[in-house]
Amino acid sequence: MKFPSTTISPAALAALVLACPSPLARAADTVLLDAGAPATALIPTAGNEGNTLALADWTKVADPPNQANWIPGTTAVGYDENNEYNLNLDLDAVMNGQSTTAYIRLPFSVDPATLDALQSLRLEMKFDDGFIAYLNGREVESVNPPLTAPNFQSGAGENHEAGALFESFDITAFAGLLRPGDNMLAIHGLNDGLVSSDFLILPRLVADDTPPPVMPDWPDLQLGSPVITGATSPVDIVHAGDGTGRLFIAERAGRVRIWNGSTLQLFLDISSRVRTTDNGGDERGLLGIAFPPGYAQTQHFYVCYISSVAGRSGDSVIARIAVNPIDANDALENSETDILVIDQPQQNHNGGQIHFGMDGFLYIGMGDGGGGGDNDSGHGTIGNGQEPGTLLGKMLRIDVEGTPDPGLPYAIPPDNPFVNTFGVPDEIWAFGLRNPWRWSFDRKTGDLYIGDVGQGTREEISFAPASSPGGENYQWRQLEGFFTHNGSTPLTNGVSTNPIFDYPRGLGTSITGGYVYRGGAYPRMQGVFFFGDYNSGRIWGLQRDEVGTWHDTEFVDTALRISCFGEDEAGNLYVASLFTGDIHELTDTRARGYMLVSDLRYDEQGRFQITFGSEIGARYQMQVSLDLTSWVDLGAAQDATAFTTTMSGTLPEPLPVKAFVRAVELE
Repeated sequence: MKFPSTTISPAALAALVLACPSPLARAADTVLLDAGAPATALIPTAGNEGNTLALADWTKVADPPNQANWIPGTTAVGYDENNEYNLNLDLDAVMNGQSTTAYIRLPFSVDPATLDALQSLRLEMKFDDGFIAYLNGREVESVNPPLTAPNFQSGAGENHEAGALFESFDITAFAGLLRPGDNMLAIHGLNDGLVSSDFLILPRLVADDTPPPVMPDWPDLQLGSPVITGATSPVDIVHAGDGTGRLFIAERAGRVRIWNGSTLQLFLDISSRVRTTDNGGDERGLLGIAFPPGYAQTQHFYVCYISSVAGRSGDSVIARIAVNPIDANDALENSETDILVIDQPQQNHNGGQIHFGMDGFLYIGMGDGGGGGDNDSGHGTIGNGQEPGTLLGKMLRIDVEGTPDPGLPYAIPPDNPFVNTFGVPDEIWAFGLRNPWRWSFDRKTGDLYIGDVGQGTREEISFAPASSPGGENYQWRQLEGFFTHNGSTPLTNGVSTNPIFDYPRGLGTSITGGYVYRGGAYPRMQGVFFFGDYNSGRIWGLQRDEVGTWHDTEFVDTALRISCFGEDEAGNLYVASLFTGDIHELTDTRARGYMLVSDLRYDEQGRFQITFGSEIGARYQMQVSLDLTSWVDLGAAQDATAFTTTMSGTLPEPLPVKAFVRAVELE
């Protein structure tokens, strides 16, 4: 239970105590069960007596009654038509096309010293498609379980493709099930259908003598009704950093509109020079807008678009445009100055997001030039993601606000990582991108988050810390997410850098990068990187714990066609839907001031009223105590419909000299 409380006395006092967790030291892990461990498997049928096994018959240390029918081997367990997994216990002959369930037993031993020192326990899994895990007969974790009670014919609730890295599950709450000597981890492996092309169960069980990291307290993400309507095909939402609070909404057709908090107003119209059909998923158009530091003084900004002008039609153009000196809401279309023009061999994979970093330089995300697989005409022999001589498939970094270099409309920052590298343009900051459609910097830390759209199997988030000197190679087209796409493609330059997160095409097919929340209204959203998928409408969050481990969660599954996220001057975040033009604000059910008393009133008749920060949708009960030990309910429980709730009551006669009042949040 959580509760704000206060003492009713002639002098009421409210106090707040903050508890700050200290960083945790990470000790060496003790692996109790690893890949390649002994395993036995059973595809339960009437013929092998598996259909009559009770749960206790096969999930505990004792041998099951039909032990002779179990298949021996070692992990990994499964079958694989595509040769993606290194299997040691292949079930293809008995499971593929015949069953969606496999029972798997993995015996292991724990010595007393490890058990005495154990403070945390985690199950690490690579799996395709789902599982239910049992430790010495008790269920400890599940992913994609069946919708009904599991049995010998159960399949997975939905599809899941195994990643290149283990997924970690904290099962410390069940560490008490371990015993010195023999133990049993049993896995009910679940496939998503008889026609599935693969199935995998590969577990690890790891003990640690330090407590588990504190998991994120995720927000209860809310979208609600649109806060802005009337935009047409919005693809970028930014602020100018000039103190006006205006939002600038870039529309694919070539227009930018200002939202002043109540109405939309046209700011820029370059549609006559922008190439796009402005229909469906056309990846051309006005793709990005960025305001430089000091915009309030310079009164110019930058755009990235696909040109329709003869001689460079279909090319990417990065240009500078001035603002009317007598009307801050009017951009001067004819003031455009070209900064950079980049040839595009095909019409898709244009990237186009532009941002200024904390260093004051302009960063430009460029796709690989389109087509499919980075191997069409204009992609060379190794693809543009790895081709040293092209700006395509790269993150670029240039100085557009300082003194230009001779012969250029911009300068090359002298610390760009490939300056003076033979055959590599000086503008390149990072290699190996496919289509960084939307990406951003964390406004507080300067960390870089890139949503890179996948080819046919994985969507990914790539990352670079603010301390990076650049030079990352995000490995397209050799890798797609954590998986090999074209193993013969060399990584030509830079430091091989894996994504921090990827997801399979079953969850979405076109990632849309977002922003890290740095607003002040919703504490649980603080530090979370929000992103989504254009086609599935899902919105996720990513954040790191105190030992540097990334955690992710799916917040909502919406009907939006998520074309972009946006950030205002206060750090509030927005998400846009391409076809409707609706723009929603990301909020939480808890706001700043949660569980803090903001107002207390009391009179001589024993009537009191308390106002406190509440969580929308939570239920609260007023209580009173004379000794801080025994508490008595006062009145009926009340549901919170706002971020603050007011509750009132009357103390029973005879009135005490002193009483303590609290509002309890009910579980």
